[in-house]
Amino acid sequence: MDGQTFADLEIFEGEKSNRSIFRLFDYAASYGGKQELLKMFEHPLTDPQHIRERQDLIRYLYLGKFFLPVEKDSLDFIEFYLNTGDKPTGVSWFRALEKAIRYRIKPTNDYYVIRRGIAYTIELLQKLYAFVTEDTADDQHPALLKQYFRYIEESTRWTEFSRLIAINAKKRIRPLDVERLDYAFRYCEFDRLKSLLKIVYRIDAFQSVADTVDDWNLIFPEISEKKEVTISGLYHPFVKDAVKNDVRLEEDSNLFFVTGANMAGKSTFLKAFGTAVYLAHLGFPVMAASMKTGVFNGLFSTINIADNLNKGYSHFYSEVLRVKNVAEEINRTGKLVVIFDELFRGTNVKDAFDASLAIISAFAKVRDSVFLVSTHIMEVANRLRAIGNIRFGYFHTTIDGKTPVYSYHLREGVTEERLGMLIIENEGIIEMIEAGLRTKQ
Repeated sequence: MDGQTFADLEIFEGEKSNRSIFRLFDYAASYGGKQELLKMFEHPLTDPQHIRERQDLIRYLYLGKFFLPVEKDSLDFIEFYLNTGDKPTGVSWFRALEKAIRYRIKPTNDYYVIRRGIAYTIELLQKLYAFVTEDTADDQHPALLKQYFRYIEESTRWTEFSRLIAINAKKRIRPLDVERLDYAFRYCEFDRLKSLLKIVYRIDAFQSVADTVDDWNLIFPEISEKKEVTISGLYHPFVKDAVKNDVRLEEDSNLFFVTGANMAGKSTFLKAFGTAVYLAHLGFPVMAASMKTGVFNGLFSTINIADNLNKGYSHFYSEVLRVKNVAEEINRTGKLVVIFDELFRGTNVKDAFDASLAIISAFAKVRDSVFLVSTHIMEVANRLRAIGNIRFGYFHTTIDGKTPVYSYHLREGVTEERLGMLIIENEGIIEMIEAGLRTKQ
């Protein structure tokens, strides 16, 4: 994915909007959990096994078969402690005693942070040890959780950490132990502790995703070995009471061509489709009734492209460059999901027709990728009917008197509805202009 696609699908908040797909899943209790979730969102997966492993763990957490209580304050304090001040490079009985005496005479914040950080770290290690020793006998744990448990068990059984299991961290720790443990935590085993914290944060992030399943009635997509995307009951979470639609892109019909009047729902449908494909490649549940998808190498969309004044590009030239970039990516990596909304809207109708027909016909020859393309130029569809691997759909609209009634329901076929002038007439724009002229005369 690239910046244009992230922006089109509103994965993260932008300059013009404070809503995002990320925020829908952001229930992580800890700051580290939020950062791990953000990393997942920034890096979709392309390995089917890794996707399935994430799905299994999130589903396991959703079913309540495992829960790791995350105490935000203590985790944040541990992070602060591990990264505070100069790291010790050795253990000195004299220095330990000197620090303790100084703290008794005049307490300092640094020594408090060290003592409190050590206590919180010991408590965390003890909790992790308790979890793995109580649950390792469960063969039903998903593979990813077993992997985490193995690392936790190996780490907490290490000689220095194993001594800490019996320590009562709530009691006062002796000055020499403070010196020794601080050296162990912030110098000798700093990387190991950071890795343990990362596991806790990842579980927190996955639990955050699991907590959204009921909120949006999400489902886990089936991961296929084929180059296909089949979705039923697809909807966009930003649309209240959204109409749900079905879409099917398969190896023998890998280009879906969508037509419909202005405001009929084409762009929202394309965004919903792209969002579902994106979430599926994170290993996350999606907004649909069911979904089956292959694993692709990339997802590229062109929905809200704009001109580039800094480079002197017109809207049309920006569109041309975008299509060129996607074509280059198809040749470089292949096996992509490509979404185009209203191709070449930045030029005249004749050029838009010719360019759309040529580009779509060329893309239809690329059989290792799938394409979802919309347009309001219905004539293009008639010229594409002869291409066997193109499927056609349209958003149905009816007229009640002079008022368009949008069903937002996707049907098979091509629409002939043209509502542009009707919408202009309903707004009374022509009459408004003529009335203004008469007033000035």
